[in-house]
This record gives sequence, structure tokens and C-alpha cells, in this order.
Amino acid sequence: MAEKFWCLSQLFVKPEMQAKGIGQALLSKTLMQAELNGAANRALITFAYNIASTGLYIKNGLYPREPLYRMAAPAQAVAQIPADAGCDITPIAPRPESGEWPAGEWIGRIDQELLGFRRDLHHQFLLGGGAARAVRIEHAGRAAGYAYISARGHVGPLAIAPGIDAKAVVTTALRCALEGGARQVSLLVPGRADVVMQTVLALGFRIEVPLVLMASRPFGNWGNYLPRDPGFL
Repeated sequence: MAEKFWCLSQLFVKPEMQAKGIGQALLSKTLMQAELNGAANRALITFAYNIASTGLYIKNGLYPREPLYRMAAPAQAVAQIPADAGCDITPIAPRPESGEWPAGEWIGRIDQELLGFRRDLHHQFLLGGGAARAVRIEHAGRAAGYAYISARGHVGPLAIAPGIDAKAVVTTALRCALEGGARQVSLLVPGRADVVMQTVLALGFRIEVPLVLMASRPFGNWGNYLPRDPGFL
């Protein structure tokens, strides 16, 4: 839960145990938890080709809202981006155990504008887990967005502040992904993110896996926000 927004991270049933009501029983329990906590919206990301899971979610009122594509390219393809991609970057430090967290306010503002809610605990988890490093992307001295980058070169979540040049933010994040020596760079691109899609296709990115965002109600600015993976919005 993030404020009144509920998101299902992972739900698995062994293939040999499917079609026996187990998935519905598990989903019913977690949807009950969402109701008890006053969720105003419910969402998840799943594989678009998995008709069993998408059918289960549709049956429970979560409808396809946005196609997502995991896209990847070799590191050498990304290396063609000019070193000066138009934006500056600053590392985002983890939240201290006590005291104020300077990054919290501007990150919260971007999340509110793009998703409709803050997700402070999500950022605390990502920054504290060591699985990814985070950078603040700046343009002309103002926050243009943020990006999390894994050691394997995966970029996401990636947020682009409204009114900012999306191409400049994305290419800056992709350049950052090369710094860890990853062999390839990947990210999840929403179908509505025209500028992002055009930018990565021009660099040689290709679709690896089709996914779909499902939710009980439409939400989000999917031209400016790229989720992390199917288990983490």
C-alpha cells in the first residue's frame, strides 16, 4: 500500500497446481486486505502473454490499462550517446535513520504529479537494499527526474518531471547505466511513452518481454514514468 493505492507485487501458483482455485483463493485474501485498508485503486503488472493470470485479474475487476515492454540493447549501442546528454546527475543518498531526508520532498512531488500518490517507503526500500543506485537528474538547475540503476544495467523506476525534455532525461539515465560495466542496458517502456520509445529504438533497443499494467481504475502519466519490473511499480 502507498497511501490509498494497493499494488500486488507477486503471486505464483505452480503450473501443475493451476486451474484448481488456488490463485483465486490467494487473490481474494489479498484483495480483502486492500479493502480493509481502504484502497481507492488496485493495480499490478503481469506478463501480457499469460492469459491464465490476465483472465484471473480481469475476473476480479483489474483491467488492462497500459502495455509495457521490457527492452534491452548491448552496452556498445548505448555508448553512442554523447557524454553530455543535456542533463546533470547527482547521487541520491539513502534516508538517514534519524532526521530529515532532503530528497524526500522533491521525489515525493514528482511521484505525486506522475502517479497520484507519494511512495516514500518504496524509495526507502530501494535505497536501503543495495540492489540499485539512485540518481537525481537535473536540467538548468532544477529536478528533471530520478532514476534507479541496477548493477546489471537495468534502469527503473525512471521518473521524468512534467514539462521536461523526456529524451534528455532518458539518455542521461542510460549513460549512467554504463558506468557499472554492465554488458547490456534494459528498461520497461510504457506503450504511451512515445518519446522514450522513439529514443531507445533509435539506439538499437529491442523488445524482450511484453507485459501489461492492470488496474481497477486508470491512473498515472505513463509517458513520463517507467516502472522497475513486474514485481515493483
